[in-house]
Amino acid sequence: MDQDVNMHLTWADAFNDANRIEANFNEQHAAIPAHDHEFTEIVVVMRGSCRHYHAKGEQLIGKGDAFLMRPGAWHAYRQCRNLTLYNCCFDPGILGGELRWMIDDPNLGRLLWSIPLSPAQHGMVTVHLPDAELISCLRILDNLCALTRADVLNYRPDRVGLLVQLLGAMARHLPTVVALPKPAKPHLSTMAALKLIDDDPTRDWSLQTLAANVHANPDYLARTFSAVAGLPPMAYLRRRRLELASSLLANSEHPVGEVGNLVGWPDASYFTRRFRAEFGLSPSAYRSRFLSARATAKPDLG
Repeated sequence: MDQDVNMHLTWADAFNDANRIEANFNEQHAAIPAHDHEFTEIVVVMRGSCRHYHAKGEQLIGKGDAFLMRPGAWHAYRQCRNLTLYNCCFDPGILGGELRWMIDDPNLGRLLWSIPLSPAQHGMVTVHLPDAELISCLRILDNLCALTRADVLNYRPDRVGLLVQLLGAMARHLPTVVALPKPAKPHLSTMAALKLIDDDPTRDWSLQTLAANVHANPDYLARTFSAVAGLPPMAYLRRRRLELASSLLANSEHPVGEVGNLVGWPDASYFTRRFRAEFGLSPSAYRSRFLSARATAKPDLG
């Protein structure tokens, strides 16, 4: 199925303004071919069903199912039957900005970082919301949709607040895990390191330079970062560079080797190996698939 991925949606493809948090209501959602996004997407199914295809396989989804897709994670809908859903999309850069505190929260940290960034998850998290939580999410998403339709930039705090509520609802229904001992103090160095990487993923970071910038011991930073983000700092940096590279390949005319250099990897061969390992195809093949779809009509986001 992943060989059929041929659409890469940018923020401009999906939305018309500069807001970094948007929501839509999709009634009688049609089938949509395999695609990925340069942004993070949350989908909440209100009624109906479909076959949902993604890198982990396929599943029948219906009322109460919800999932979060990080940039670069692909999915598709087939066999849609009265499918009605909301989607909420946001720029992942806010995870290193307004929402960076979430990495230190046991559930929100798992929802946004540790679970989707684990190798088996391919950038995706799925949960099921019981009816009471689903009704709560409906109200949140209706308010986000109203702000989206308003098409103004003056409601950013409201959008952030509603997004936090939505993420909280999903995080409450993640699979339970054995509780880990609480650290003696908050992971302030981890939060600071996450922001540094998200703000400047192309910088020539090493664990030592990152630790020096956040005034932490490198070994301590590696342990605490892995505990809350699910990846060590350098692996998280690699993932962010690959997410940035996927957007540049789909939306620019830079040669493949230059794309690698622009995201912080001047060695084109190394860039190609890392990209293929993450996305299952070479940077050139990835670009060809998405550029070939530019002449087609834009699909409904989903």
